Amino acid sequence: MTRQESPGGGRIAWLDLCKGLAMALVLVGHSMRDEMRSASPALDFIYRSVYIFHMTWFFWMAGYTYRLARDRGRPPVQTAMRRLKKQLWPWAAYTLLIYALFSLAVRLPGVGGTLKSAGYAPMPIGDYILSALRADNPWAYHLWFLYVLMLLTLIVSLADGAFGGRRLNVVCGALAILGLAGVAARGELALGDWWRLYDYITLYLPVFCLGTLMANMRPSWPALWAWGGAGFAYIMIRAAFFSGFSGNSLSVDSASGRFALYLLADLLLPGLMLLLGRLFETGILPRTGLAKRALSFLGRESMLIYLLHQPFCCAFLGLVLFTRLRLPALPVMAVCLAASVAVPWAAAWARDRIRARRIQNTKG
Repeated sequence: MTRQESPGGGRIAWLDLCKGLAMALVLVGHSMRDEMRSASPALDFIYRSVYIFHMTWFFWMAGYTYRLARDRGRPPVQTAMRRLKKQLWPWAAYTLLIYALFSLAVRLPGVGGTLKSAGYAPMPIGDYILSALRADNPWAYHLWFLYVLMLLTLIVSLADGAFGGRRLNVVCGALAILGLAGVAARGELALGDWWRLYDYITLYLPVFCLGTLMANMRPSWPALWAWGGAGFAYIMIRAAFFSGFSGNSLSVDSASGRFALYLLADLLLPGLMLLLGRLFETGILPRTGLAKRALSFLGRESMLIYLLHQPFCCAFLGLVLFTRLRLPALPVMAVCLAASVAVPWAAAWARDRIRARRIQNTKG
């Protein structure tokens, strides 16, 4: 969820639209509680389908934009540092903010009992930080994405820089193979409590690298439709027969089966990503001005939305409305989605007003 820039330095509109659609899928997935999915096969199928694709697409776009930055002549380390400056402080600050808020909230009468029953039990700050470093933050689990993205950016940029920035394709090809080898070796390693971080890195390193390698690909429309259709079919089949309850996990027991499914994801899902990108780039999608403005907002403000929508606008609000007040699933999802957009919109509006006032005072 890094800022996208055109060769001239401005934002790339179609990439914002892609990020906006991916962020919309994130919000849909996070608006569903496990109890909703247990009671509704339709919601469960939608959830599984979304989780197979949406985070993979974000990592793929991160690799894609890494290549765009490198093609503008930025050295590997500079490219990484520009991104890390925009990612490290939001991740660290929000991680600590969530700890402070929930450490206080679990001690409040009434609210504390609700939080504890939902898994927000008090914990020492050392254990909390260690969990965050394992990509398993119990109070703000969604932050794993930004943390893993920073690590992958460092891995790729350092390997890129080790070859003087002149072997990016070779580096990304080798790292993609290394990630797949890590997936295959998963069952042979004693990872302890670090297994989740290992899984994320090995699963998404090939995706990041594929985005980098495919940034300059321009397949024909027939090839794009065939490739994209195969990627969509993969999502549907995997969601129906092979996904575990968490959506992006697998219900396959064998190591060879898991490896085959993840390998197919790396081969087929990029076709759907390229197809969607081309549809947005050429203006075929979206069909209305309102949809374009909505997706553009979600894309431009993806970092702010990503940080603020969880755990407040989805997890906690959904807990109160669905578990405590017993409201139906679809209205609860609608309220959570509305809050997930409205709160960041208000924050962005206030931020822009403050910036404008500062600029006006400076000129004055």
